[in-house]
Amino acid sequence: MKVWLVLLCLSSVAFAQVARPPTSATSEASRLGAEYFVQRAGAQWTYQLGKGKGRVSIVSFLDWRAQVSLSLGKTSGSAAWRVKEGAWLERSGLRGEHEAVVLPGVMSRGTRWLEVASIERGGFKPSSFEVVALEAQVELPNGMVVDHCLAVLEVPDAGGEAYTHYYAPSLGKVAVQGPDGWVYRLVEFRGGGRGHSE
Repeated sequence: MKVWLVLLCLSSVAFAQVARPPTSATSEASRLGAEYFVQRAGAQWTYQLGKGKGRVSIVSFLDWRAQVSLSLGKTSGSAAWRVKEGAWLERSGLRGEHEAVVLPGVMSRGTRWLEVASIERGGFKPSSFEVVALEAQVELPNGMVVDHCLAVLEVPDAGGEAYTHYYAPSLGKVAVQGPDGWVYRLVEFRGGGRGHSE
């Protein structure tokens, strides 16, 4: 069993060390959605959005539920995240208040699910999601590379351009790529407080 450590340093701010949890009992070729969910109040992601910046923050974390604030370009609002039976779930007015599956409980390459479109695609309309890689790499704007990323392809059911979402274990979403290049990439992560508290 291997534990992978990722240390990301950006300008003068360093990401917290992130350990990849041991693989699930099912096999090396599967992942739990919960592996990518950060459960700490105060955790904050800053993303490069073209020439601007976007931010996602866990405002509070209580009873294994996170209240989240987000501002990604012209999109801003709030969401609630939680883990249930290994799946990462999200409820937000930006997705029609429907509790959506961000990542299902157990995934392997080729795992598919139907859900309301991601916030990046504008929510509301249905999309098809598919795990296309378990060990993808993402190069961040400063040239550093994040390994062992989960890559999820999102294709709108009504037709249109596909997006790929990248998640790193215990770090969450690190990037989104569209047909014209990067929609956004992580430039700073702050780990927040520890444990199960508000």
